[in-house]
Amino acid sequence: MPSPCGRRCLLVACVAYGLFANHWARDSLGALEVPLESDAPYSLSARRYNALTSLYFLPNIGVPILAGVLAHRFGAAATYAAFFAIAAAGNGLVGASVAAGGGGAFGLLLVGRALMGIAYEAVDVLPIGFVSPRFRDTWTALVGLLNGVNRLGSVTNFLLEPLLYRAGGLPLALSVPSAVGASGLLTALLAWRVDASLSRADEAAAQRAEEEPLRTSLRSLPRVFFLFLLGGACVYGAVVPFWFIGAKHLQSRFGMPLATADALLLLPEGMIALVAPPFGLLMDRRRWSLTKRLYWSAASLAPIPVALLLLAWLGPAGGAPALAPNVTTLAAGNSPPPAAPNLLAPALATLVLGTGYAFAQNLIWASLTLVAPPKLLNLCSGLTGSSLNLLPSALPLLFFGANSSTNLTTLAAVGAVGVAAYSWAAVESTARDRPLLPAAATVAAAAPLTAAPDGDDFEERLDALVEEAVQGERPRRT
Repeated sequence: MPSPCGRRCLLVACVAYGLFANHWARDSLGALEVPLESDAPYSLSARRYNALTSLYFLPNIGVPILAGVLAHRFGAAATYAAFFAIAAAGNGLVGASVAAGGGGAFGLLLVGRALMGIAYEAVDVLPIGFVSPRFRDTWTALVGLLNGVNRLGSVTNFLLEPLLYRAGGLPLALSVPSAVGASGLLTALLAWRVDASLSRADEAAAQRAEEEPLRTSLRSLPRVFFLFLLGGACVYGAVVPFWFIGAKHLQSRFGMPLATADALLLLPEGMIALVAPPFGLLMDRRRWSLTKRLYWSAASLAPIPVALLLLAWLGPAGGAPALAPNVTTLAAGNSPPPAAPNLLAPALATLVLGTGYAFAQNLIWASLTLVAPPKLLNLCSGLTGSSLNLLPSALPLLFFGANSSTNLTTLAAVGAVGVAAYSWAAVESTARDRPLLPAAATVAAAAPLTAAPDGDDFEERLDALVEEAVQGERPRRT
């Protein structure tokens, strides 16, 4: 049996692979929008493709809350393994759909994606409940590492899916991510066993036994938590739908081939893989307060609406392909010279979008343990997961039309709302984090540290105030 340290490392490795597999399987359709709409046996209409996207994210408006409640009752690791079993079943149906013909292919694809969607966000958020308590001092850095690994799943998807499609068509391009996604169940079961062995050696089981009435505890959540939820919802709402409509938009508006468009979509996920680990380490080393993280969240999200507007309206007017052949040249019977699409403008805009998203997305998970009460961490993780999937589920179904430029403008408006929410949350957090007067040091010393409005710097501030009060009493003692 490995040492407790070795078991904790094994636990992180199991979760990391599960996240990698979950994200590769999730994004597989985003890299194959055009083939899915043109190739048998699917030949999807744009409406059916958007329905697949919405059906995937729609369950996650409520399922993560259910997952949080189940984790609060039965343990986060056991609930994590159960939801990964649902994801594995969905991946199996998606893989089986490639062998079906006619309407059966779309039906299996639809049900499989629905099952994957039910489990997707639960699989992402539940590890917070059983990993973060075992890495309290390095949790922010670990968030960066896990974010980098799971986004490698998305990067791998957009990098390999065009190659897989070229080698074996849709059957191969859908079967490989489905097999990878289903394999995450093995590591989820192992994570469950490792968590159980660690729980017998630490205080996790005792902490789960001290349950509080959820209804009473929820009333105590501060307004800054709900503003934090709104800001996070807008981060995902502005960027996640772009993964599923971005490749087709880049092809139609800028005249890019499929492989080039998919390569550009590597940037949002690739930037997370590059930025998240060092950024998480920086926040841990500098002990950033919640207020500072919220201000950084607003600043990170601010460039995203600008990038989306540039992608929406740059390029040929009316969305005409940039590579349209010259009519005069064709009339003369000459072959048009090969032209290259103008990649600079969309590449820079996508890079700005990806960089802003890398910081903002990482800050969501790095800040959650500060804004959520420790005893409600599982439930607050579920609430966060639900809020993140609300807009990706609703926007394609309710607001997206045939004009992709208008759709991107809608996403830009969502991002602007998120900037306002994070800014308001930062102001609220600043008000709650004002330094205490020296006369209040005794009261503060009597309060539990877990009640601090801003957990990472409260202890240091409290020590300073107590020291100040002690020094003020020394002259009277002499």
